[in-house]
Amino acid sequence: MKTRLFIVLFAISIFTGCNNSEKKKDKPAPKKAIPEAKYETLSSRIVIGDFNGDKIADTLIEMHNSGKADITRIPLFDEYDDTVDYFYKNDIQTSLQANYDSKIKPLELGISFGTECAINIGDNNKDGKDELAVVIAYCDFSMLNSCKVYSLCGSEWKILNKFSVHEDAFMHEDNEKLDPNKIKDYLEKKNEKWFYADYLEVLNAEDTLSKMKPLILKKCN
Repeated sequence: MKTRLFIVLFAISIFTGCNNSEKKKDKPAPKKAIPEAKYETLSSRIVIGDFNGDKIADTLIEMHNSGKADITRIPLFDEYDDTVDYFYKNDIQTSLQANYDSKIKPLELGISFGTECAINIGDNNKDGKDELAVVIAYCDFSMLNSCKVYSLCGSEWKILNKFSVHEDAFMHEDNEKLDPNKIKDYLEKKNEKWFYADYLEVLNAEDTLSKMKPLILKKCN
């Protein structure tokens, strides 16, 4: 009798144990939290000046677009190469656009991360309009760049001067701020006149500033 009762109880315990193990297996695993996507904001510089000579201040705003869509931020990539690929695959273009005056056409800068700087350098050639110095942040792997000085000639932006710069000029420590009104070592206003240095011309110079020469601009043709 005891033997039979033991066998019955043993069988029940095995059956119950099997059911419990099955229930544990059927219990869904907790869902893992999906990491939040990280983004970086694109530069959006603003330049104010009288670029069309109508004696009224114009505001140029740095804009980015892909097709017809405005772009203000992009995914944050770990590798620089991936960022470059993203800009080219999505054809992200940069332009400087007047915020209200449709007579001023956008200054198209092509595929780029934006601008390293955009500086109103005033009316250097005495044609009644301010000129604009721009260094484009190209999506490339070179530290050699150029500063282009533009003027609004009629309805079109034209380059009046161009000189090479090294992108070290835009590097700075976290606790350091760059002067937005000049390009360190390459473009600076002294005694109400602008001076510049071409990187390729002063490549071996110990003191770049001493090699600066006056920035002379011709009027629009």
